[in-house]
Formats: sequence, C-alpha cells, structure tokens
Amino acid sequence: MFMINNYLNEIWLIIGIICILVECYIVQNMGFLFLGLGALSNSLVVYNKPLVIFTLTNQITFFGLFSLVWFCILYYPLKKYVYNKTDKTKSYSDMIGKTVEVYSPTVSSNTIGQVKWSGAIMNAYLAPNEIDAKIGEQLFIIGVKGNILICSKHRFNNNADYC
Repeated sequence: MFMINNYLNEIWLIIGIICILVECYIVQNMGFLFLGLGALSNSLVVYNKPLVIFTLTNQITFFGLFSLVWFCILYYPLKKYVYNKTDKTKSYSDMIGKTVEVYSPTVSSNTIGQVKWSGAIMNAYLAPNEIDAKIGEQLFIIGVKGNILICSKHRFNNNADYC
C-alpha cells in the first residue's frame, strides 16, 4: 500500500489522460471528458498537498466533486458547440425556389395540404393572398417554417421572409 501512495499523483494523471483519450477517440459524448478533467484536477491537488491530509477515500471524493464541477462549467458551452454546427436558418435553402406538385386535393393559405417535392410528400400551405391550388398544379417553394413548406404560384426573384 505504501508503494501505491507514493505514485497516486501519477496514477490520477494517467487516469485523467486515459479518460480524455477515450472521450476523444473511442466513445464520444459519454462524459469521459469530465471524468478525465476531474482526475487531472485531483492529480494537481494530490501533487500540491501532503498525503497525510488526503487519503484514498478523500481523493476519490475529490475526484467525483472535481468531475461534477467540470461538468457544471463545461456542459452548456460544449452542448452549444456540438449541436449548433449548422445554421438552422439555412438548412432548407436548397429547397427555396424549387417547384413542387400539389398532391392533396387542394392547398390553400388557410389550410395545410400536401405537395410532392423530389419524390417526398410534404405538408405545405400557400402564401397569404394566394388563390387555392388544385391537385396536379405546379407551385414554387418560397419559404420553410419548421417542417412545412410555404408555396406560391409565382416565382419570386428574392427570398423574402414569408414565414
């Protein structure tokens, strides 16, 4: 046991590096980053404080607390970084200006109907002040609101905001 106590700093350092490498290369988004940072922080504390104060039980407790602190500090910034890689306003920009065929009996500005675009049947409604479209008519996509297409019988040169 004495030999392990002499190398606790190095053991925590190795655990921290292994956890961070596992997070980066093997199992992403599982929390090993926070455990690794907790172990590295614990290693720093063990290095600077005498072993008389920090028993193995206290070190494990501090490891858990440091991991929790790192989680609280980094969770929301990392969540924004990981999940906001694409701009949500431009995710449907390739659809705008394309033609669709009316698939349901009618599509109007008051009720949602269905149109066929690129082989997929999608919900759609017409822009305000448009005359109802009947089955088989061609429409133009002028906007997207959520998962509903906003269509018009006329093609617009600019992408005005109809959402």
